[in-house]
Amino acid sequence: MAVVHIPAHWRDRTGGHATVEVPGGVLRDVVRALEEAYPGVRALLLDDVTGEVRGEIAIAINSEVTENGLLEPVPPDAEIYLVPAISGG
Repeated sequence: MAVVHIPAHWRDRTGGHATVEVPGGVLRDVVRALEEAYPGVRALLLDDVTGEVRGEIAIAINSEVTENGLLEPVPPDAEIYLVPAISGG
């Protein structure tokens, strides 16, 4: 199963877990599994209208930022990092 690293300010959605393990052959499957286990996570990651990864979110699989959106292959032992945009000034 893939290990998904949850940003600190989203951990309230995962019961405080910094990492969670979920199955998935492609990123879409991982998001689906996250939503089943932790309702509300999908809304953080995907645009309501397009259903694609939000523009302000980067997702890295094994240290490589994804380029194929939800169709990005996910190896069984992948480390997935969810990286929301950082704002401020």
